[in-house]
Amino acid sequence: MTICLTACDHEVSGISAQSVSSFLMSKHFGEHELIQKSSYLAQAGIKFKSFGELSISEHSFGCEVQMQTPMMSDIYHLQVMLEGESLVQCHGKSEHLSAGDALIVSPNSPLISHYSADCRKLVIRIPVNFMVQTAREFGYRISKDSIVFDFEKQPLPTSGSFISLLNDILQQPQGSLCERGLMYYSKLLANAIFGTFASNVNPVNIAHTSQHRLVERIREHVLSHITQDISIDHLAEICQISRKSLYNLCDRELGMTPSSYVRCLKLEGVHMELSQNERIRNVTEVAMKYGFTNLGRFSAQYREHIGELPSQTLRSITC
Repeated sequence: MTICLTACDHEVSGISAQSVSSFLMSKHFGEHELIQKSSYLAQAGIKFKSFGELSISEHSFGCEVQMQTPMMSDIYHLQVMLEGESLVQCHGKSEHLSAGDALIVSPNSPLISHYSADCRKLVIRIPVNFMVQTAREFGYRISKDSIVFDFEKQPLPTSGSFISLLNDILQQPQGSLCERGLMYYSKLLANAIFGTFASNVNPVNIAHTSQHRLVERIREHVLSHITQDISIDHLAEICQISRKSLYNLCDRELGMTPSSYVRCLKLEGVHMELSQNERIRNVTEVAMKYGFTNLGRFSAQYREHIGELPSQTLRSITC
């Protein structure tokens, strides 16, 4: 499958390498110094697209260059090689990228990137806060430090959800999606990144997930009202289906009842609070906040779902 940014907000060609560099910095892809390794040629070009929380660039410099980038504390870079070659160095490690390779660069990673004269690269800028929020919503356990991806290239799959999502985003015309749609696609891509690139996040022992639109609607509603009591009838009303149809949907897509699914999401919410908030000293107050009034039953359900007692989760962050 060919990867190409076909629907963009800005496109220009026949410019200098320095002009491409300046444009990237103006769009907050990171401050850097560009060193040309060959003579000036006005053959550089850039395409740019803003897509919800994502900023996307497809660019070429038209000559051999070296880009020195200091640490960036607030963004991830997904780099996809479209043509040519690029040598990327970080913390003493090197990865040689050729067409079809991809690499995600974590924050606080000083880079030295070498571009061949025919190099054309797609770079997606992803804010740290957005990546963390997506990880939590999709049920990943995050280290209290940060999300760090392995500095290791991966060949892009030629088919599957990741490449399909990427192409949908690259080819989506400006204004065709509302803000909610942009957020939905952006989060799906971020989640696909977790499934494609190795990192220090681990999936919680969650129930089956589904990308069915009604299941996503239920999930979004529960996460938006996670500490409230949520009735089955209310979920059926939100989905505009009968109570029986709701049970059939959850059984087919999730392998559980609607109330079990709500409970799983609440348990994951408790887990995130216990593992992220160092100020919490009492499991009971968090359990009560999420509507778990029977503490004995709560502890058993938490252990079955998360794999440890809530007191163990809390102890791990206070140690």
